Amino acid sequence: MTSQNNKASYVTLLICGIIAIPACIMVFTRVSPDPVLGVLIFGLGIVGAAFLISWAAEAAQVDISASFAIAILALIAILPEYAVEAVLAWDAGQSYILGQGATIEMERVAANVTGANRLLIGLGWSSVILIFYLRKRESLNLKGILNLEILMLIIANLVLILIVILGQIPITLGFGLIILYAIYLWLSSIKESGEPELVGPSLAIGQQRKTARRVIVIGLFFYSAFIIVLIAEPFVHALVESGRTLGIDEFILIQWLAPLASESPEIIIAILFTLRSNAVAGLTILISAEVNQLTLLVGSMVGIFSLSFGELTSFPLNDMQSVEFVLTAAVTFLGLIFLAPRTIGWKAGATLLILFVAHLFFTEQYIANTWFGYEESGMWLFDRAIFTYIYLSIALCCGVRYMYRRVNRNR
Repeated sequence: MTSQNNKASYVTLLICGIIAIPACIMVFTRVSPDPVLGVLIFGLGIVGAAFLISWAAEAAQVDISASFAIAILALIAILPEYAVEAVLAWDAGQSYILGQGATIEMERVAANVTGANRLLIGLGWSSVILIFYLRKRESLNLKGILNLEILMLIIANLVLILIVILGQIPITLGFGLIILYAIYLWLSSIKESGEPELVGPSLAIGQQRKTARRVIVIGLFFYSAFIIVLIAEPFVHALVESGRTLGIDEFILIQWLAPLASESPEIIIAILFTLRSNAVAGLTILISAEVNQLTLLVGSMVGIFSLSFGELTSFPLNDMQSVEFVLTAAVTFLGLIFLAPRTIGWKAGATLLILFVAHLFFTEQYIANTWFGYEESGMWLFDRAIFTYIYLSIALCCGVRYMYRRVNRNR
């Protein structure tokens, strides 16, 4: 049975490696396909490479401490997200004129990073929580664990609010966020943890002899990184062009389709952990990714923007970007409130999922126009503000309820 499972895993690895080849051929031959077809081909390449690099990172847990490995897994697994964000940040720097405010290209940068974070919580966290409940018929117990991850997420979310207050991301704050993530990695590396629990292709790799395993892991890292770096730019440009072709706001495609392609392997891996009764590991991966994006990704974004612009400079925010960051902070805050009792049940998971779907339909101009007949969105900022208040109101009610119960319990 194990042999059959390993064969299936190797076939899966091979398929994920092959589906990226058409995208590479298009880049090397400089073929310019129809934008929609380009999104499909380049997107499949990103997804395939993302799965390969995630499985390799999982298998690497055999050779390093599991706690540190989960943080590294979260870092490596969102390499596709970094590649996409790097292209957007570079284009933003090229478009920026000092003193003239944010450009459309700069708005796309905010769209990608905020969409990715809300996707991780609204779709990722909720999936893990609900699947765990459906399998066990009980709340997920997090007592005594995830202390470091939750603390870092609180700090990162506070920094996100500070960015909105400042109306910009100062270059010094960008460097500070990178240092903060380095501290998180160091603290993760010295934590004690148990043996890794591998599934699917990562298990097949992890069962290999030490030398073979390391060769496979390193080979997958380099192959996947090469694919991602090669096709990230044409993928982003195909997204923008396909939006113009189909009449869909390119902001929506950058905010949701690009993160969905780059984050899907991570969410699927978290779900697989949950299905194997290790929901804690699944949720840890998603929270680590959230910390990663709000620290290292945001900090790197400012650095790449400055490099492209030609001098060290802050990343200015306009009203659209500020509202996106505020809404993202509100979503994260609600998630943290749900984690506060260290037991998280199906109601919390259902709330996160329902709010995610609702805010997706009611705050995206193209979807709102198509499904609900909204006109040009002066409503756009208003809708996002409404959902920010909804998230914060629920968080406040749940927070007061939690504190009330805690005070009564201590009497």
